[in-house]
Amino acid sequence: MVKNGRNDSFDGKAIRAARKKMRLSQVELAEGITTQATISLVENQNRVPNADVLLAILDRLNLDMSEFVSGDFLTQKAKELLGKVVLQMKHEALQEFAEFEKALSQNAPTIQAYYILKAEEASYHHDDFSKVVHYADLAVDKKTPSLGDFYLFYAYRQMATNYFLQGDMVAAKEKFMLASELEPDLLTANDLEFHVALQARQRYVDFLIKRGDLDKAAAILNDALTALHKRVDLFWVPDLSELLAKVEAQRGNAAEAKRQLHYARVAAYLSNRQTAEKRLAELDTVEF
Repeated sequence: MVKNGRNDSFDGKAIRAARKKMRLSQVELAEGITTQATISLVENQNRVPNADVLLAILDRLNLDMSEFVSGDFLTQKAKELLGKVVLQMKHEALQEFAEFEKALSQNAPTIQAYYILKAEEASYHHDDFSKVVHYADLAVDKKTPSLGDFYLFYAYRQMATNYFLQGDMVAAKEKFMLASELEPDLLTANDLEFHVALQARQRYVDFLIKRGDLDKAAAILNDALTALHKRVDLFWVPDLSELLAKVEAQRGNAAEAKRQLHYARVAAYLSNRQTAEKRLAELDTVEF
């Protein structure tokens, strides 16, 4: 990878060389994409263009993005895309992923994130579940360079969820257990890790309810709610408390089910989750 100038993650001089090779002026290269001034800044290493502009420039010059960005840049981009998809629930990030897909797939440090994002893409577009499992399985393959335990955890959770949704309870149990062994510590996890861990627990509890293992489901939810309390985080309380109310009702603990449902409604109200609060208000029999 060529690195030079003020930014070692982007090679603007190569843009200039390619433009001159095609005998284009800066104005001609910029037409319909950006301004001549921006092209000048890019070529002099004074600005890294955003993804849309960069892709348009490279397309006009018949160049490949992977030739112009460093591994460090791609690793950061892969983590950023995963964060947008998972933490912020911005599925339009999958469109941005498509722009970087080739570069991520050809860069060893980001190949694991590439597989995870491909699995997420297949899941979001409701493709054959086997495609989700295929990419997630590649993400945990020993031959795939790992970005860390969290990414292994995420991939196992992807597989477990998809096996469960397809009714393969044996395979789902195996993958849920592998994911559980790698789950981030709920009290020290960053926002992305914490969100994914709670999402994984929610899916695992759905699986346990289906199997009738209600005691274990209740224990997992109570532990998660304790972590939320210690972190002073209300976002997941409505979802997990409502799910715990369902579990307690099935366990025959009507009073506890009623209490958890009320907690869920209060948390939705305090965290300004209006849609959830309105729905829970219809279920909650406690007035406040």
